Amino acid sequence: MDGLLMCTKTLSLLLCICLLVISGCQESEQTAPPQQAPLAQPVVQPNLTSKIYTCEACPVVRLDTTMPVQVQAGTEFGYTIQVTNLTDEVVTNVIVTDVSASNFQPVRSNPPHVIDQNKIKWIFPEIGPRQTVQIDGVGMASAGGEVVNYIDVTYTAPVRLRTISLQPKIVITKSAPAEISACAPILYIFKVENIGTGPANNLRMYDTLPQGLTTSDGNSSIDITIGSLPAGKSRTYSVALTAARTGTYVNNVVAIADGEVTAESGEVITIVRKPVLQITNTGPETDYVNMETTYNISVTNTGDWPAIDTVIENILPQGMRFVRSQGGNLTDNRVLWKVARLNPGETVNTSVTLSAAALGTIQNTVTASAVCADTVTAIASTEIKGAPGILFEVGDTTDPVRLDNATTYRIVVTNQGSVPVTNIVIKATLDTAMNLVSNVGATKGQVAENGIITFEPLTWLAPRTQAIWEVTVKSINEGDIRFETEMTADQLTSPVMETESTHFFK
Repeated sequence: MDGLLMCTKTLSLLLCICLLVISGCQESEQTAPPQQAPLAQPVVQPNLTSKIYTCEACPVVRLDTTMPVQVQAGTEFGYTIQVTNLTDEVVTNVIVTDVSASNFQPVRSNPPHVIDQNKIKWIFPEIGPRQTVQIDGVGMASAGGEVVNYIDVTYTAPVRLRTISLQPKIVITKSAPAEISACAPILYIFKVENIGTGPANNLRMYDTLPQGLTTSDGNSSIDITIGSLPAGKSRTYSVALTAARTGTYVNNVVAIADGEVTAESGEVITIVRKPVLQITNTGPETDYVNMETTYNISVTNTGDWPAIDTVIENILPQGMRFVRSQGGNLTDNRVLWKVARLNPGETVNTSVTLSAAALGTIQNTVTASAVCADTVTAIASTEIKGAPGILFEVGDTTDPVRLDNATTYRIVVTNQGSVPVTNIVIKATLDTAMNLVSNVGATKGQVAENGIITFEPLTWLAPRTQAIWEVTVKSINEGDIRFETEMTADQLTSPVMETESTHFFK
């Protein structure tokens, strides 16, 4: 038979006072007459029978039996049957059959027997290599005379058709940074291991990336053909990814191979973070020429990743002069501040002081930038105005003065400001003891009867210039004589008064 050699041999053994031995495929028997013993003392040496079952290319089984030489009718007696597998292979379906004499009655046995159509049977599913099984039976002769039992054994000896089934088992792991800057590549590392007993053929690894992640060539998935992976081997792959935005990315990777072999990694979570700069730049809405104008600058990292190498830059507006800064350095026409690390939530505050040389609206622009952070800009507008700075001075050229001599009062108006002064009007009031000698100056003066000299308006006095008027007088009285002056202009809200005292003597 294909795949199975069946060797079955049946032998009837005569349980008597002889010993039967059969070897090979031939049978040889030796029988010795039983020794006679007095009836009062029966011989207790049992009859022994042994037979070996063989066939070509088959396992061999030996059958050994023992039974008393004489027994008393109606009295129980014991007997044994041994079945031995003489080979290194398993024999199966072993059945020992006892065809008993009509005057033999089985009582019990170990292992238990079964009765099948007047046959006593013991069934063994298998007997291992070199293994012996023993049947201990108890029977009884129901009548006098010779008790003859015929015992045989049948078995099968299958030929093993053997192979080894190889089973690949794939384990795949995936690792990635738990958190990373949005400007850095995200490195996925995949490790594929075959911990099974056979190769994994046509092995492929597939990773569908979460929305927002792409490979360096713009793909939204990773598909790697590994091929055959022998048992006990592993391979490692790395793929660099780019995140389109900040946030949390979660996914896993799947490996498949022939034979419906699959493996899936656990979920890998990567949080992409980014520094976000916020800047403010505040200064006065209005200021004046040649005055110090200070701008306060504040930069805050409102993101969730440190801002590295933050640079704050203030380019000097045209017409503005650098005065000083808080911790900044002036390079050409720029003021620079550098912050090595600005952690999330931290703020750096600084200031710069400038001075305007001309009128107009100044746009002071400040920018902040850092690694991986978008550049931010803040503009502060300041209207630079001019201010009239009017200096009004009155003084006499001679003091004290003899009554016969004259003194001159010098009236000087200086525009110290940055815008012109317009419509300057000078009035001089003479003391009643004074006699007017002359008046000259930037504009012509008119003398009234009450002794008040009014000079015509000076329509324009440019910044950093002067206007001068002179009034010469004599006194008719001794003593402290007063010369009073008054100035008005468009830029003044009220007149400016000056009084000069002169001492006259004889």
